[in-house]
Amino acid sequence: MTILLHDVQYLLQIPVEGRLMSRTSAQLDHPEVGLCALLGMNSEQLRQVSEAPGFASRGKWYEKGGFLAEMASRYLQVNGTHVTEAQSYLLLMLGSTLFVDKSRDRVRPVVNLFLDELEEIDQYSWASGTLAWLYRCLGQASHAGVREVAGCLTLLQCWIYEYFPGFRPSHFEPPLVGPDDAWASRWIGQPAPGSVADPSVRLAFYRRALDSLTPSDVFWTPFHQRPHQAVRRCLYTGLIRFADIGEFYDPARCLRQFGYRQMVPPPPSRPQRADRPEAPGGYVIRIPESFDAAWDALLSHHIRIC
Repeated sequence: MTILLHDVQYLLQIPVEGRLMSRTSAQLDHPEVGLCALLGMNSEQLRQVSEAPGFASRGKWYEKGGFLAEMASRYLQVNGTHVTEAQSYLLLMLGSTLFVDKSRDRVRPVVNLFLDELEEIDQYSWASGTLAWLYRCLGQASHAGVREVAGCLTLLQCWIYEYFPGFRPSHFEPPLVGPDDAWASRWIGQPAPGSVADPSVRLAFYRRALDSLTPSDVFWTPFHQRPHQAVRRCLYTGLIRFADIGEFYDPARCLRQFGYRQMVPPPPSRPQRADRPEAPGGYVIRIPESFDAAWDALLSHHIRIC
């Protein structure tokens, strides 16, 4: 099982429908262009501001990891227009909620590529972009020696609470939510189970709980029995995108989360070609834009279970 598109929509109340959050190679090679336009700077001015006293102590803007969020907020307090203030607010909000990295105080510059036209913001599938970024972060976190995880951890934590009742906050009955409310709001401010100060004791507790899990300990359909009837896009099979990231999404491997018996799934699909940039960037693979076409052809690329 895994986090699926309908999970993102129900838990966070952000849309699944819309265009894939993909961008061309030229835009991805120079993310600072959009940032400079937002801030009303050129590249040299951006470099000077990022290295100015007060910023350098917390780190410079860097190409692959983002830019210092405080730099934008400070600068726009003096130089911003209504449009740039709105874009800056959305940039900082999205960078600190849906597209979080491990730097704590930076925002990935590619987020700004989806904010250049405010009237088009609601045309993107923010749920699929959020899920693609979380998939990639979970893949990175599974590597030996990695101690932190990025991504939308609110989504991950609340997904665990919904599907694994044994890990929910103890002695707490979550309140009901309305049809337009995010299910994640049921868990706001609730303590974790087994609130023990010693991290090693907490780790041992969770390991024992995970090792003893059985299928009956999982709530396979927490939202309702046929979630694909309300969120049909969750049946899509193919790549989901966030900027330069492409992650494969395959609901055929998670049929119990749609209320069906799990059959032996076909082998996982892989793109015939994925280009890795020459510059060292770790786990970064660029997917040809031709793979995005399947998202727009839902009727011919979804699994037939309804």
